Amino acid sequence: MAMGDSFSFIRDGSETGDTPVESGYQPASAEEARRRGDAALRQGKFEEAFRYYKLAIQMDSGNSERYMQLGDAYAYADQPARALAYYQRARKMNPRDPEPYFALGEIYRRYGRYDAAIAYFKRAIEYGANNAFVQFKYAEALALSQQYAQAVEAGRAAVNHEPSNGFYRFWLADLLEQLGNVEEAMHEMEIATLLNPEDDYYHFRYGLLCIENNQLLRAVECFERALSLKPQRALYLTLLGDVYMLLNETHQAERAYQRAGELDSYDRAELQRARRLAGLDNEKRHPQPEDTSR
Repeated sequence: MAMGDSFSFIRDGSETGDTPVESGYQPASAEEARRRGDAALRQGKFEEAFRYYKLAIQMDSGNSERYMQLGDAYAYADQPARALAYYQRARKMNPRDPEPYFALGEIYRRYGRYDAAIAYFKRAIEYGANNAFVQFKYAEALALSQQYAQAVEAGRAAVNHEPSNGFYRFWLADLLEQLGNVEEAMHEMEIATLLNPEDDYYHFRYGLLCIENNQLLRAVECFERALSLKPQRALYLTLLGDVYMLLNETHQAERAYQRAGELDSYDRAELQRARRLAGLDNEKRHPQPEDTSR
């Protein structure tokens, strides 16, 4: 499980493409066996793939990477117990290699074993995997285990490693908002929108933060940007109407609600969540009754 791009060996077909797998074929080298295994895995032929990866191990048993490749295959095939076994073998063969620790952390995180995941991610970082992606995965596991202060620290480390990656800033902003640090959340979310100007959802979430921080004119700008990317999104139009109501611009609000029309069940649920995030579920601040906000 490559750090930075899980299961990239499946998505990258540059070496083998969709070359059909020959059942019973005996490869001439461990690397050829690995390539055959990759091809089989891409074709969904799991047992065939496992056989080739095991052949690679037999032909190159002193190489911990061969055990990682088989572990990745089992993880991809949703067989976590077998994946863990081969990752552990790779770890024991090369105890200062960060890759097995990261892979173990990913498996444990995926199945809700957050304490174990945190321990393995931390070890991966200690052994040199100190990059944005691993720091993000570490932060994610910390947040899931409700270790929020450490999660924020790791999230900031991910941002510092890749300051031009809007996703890490968006994730950090979302966590900071949940923890009540709205000012820093706004700062990170604003940069995220600047880095990802074509992502309507980023603008929308920044707009919610602006409402929460009582920057209503800026919230209007955010929703307008989101609507320039998705002009008829009823959710965005309804929240725009809410902001205009807060600004006492009733005509503009009614126009936005009319453009939104009838919200489907998904958008109604999203609207409820968005209003809660923005602090609009408070009756003293709610712009108007729920049944007329369409």
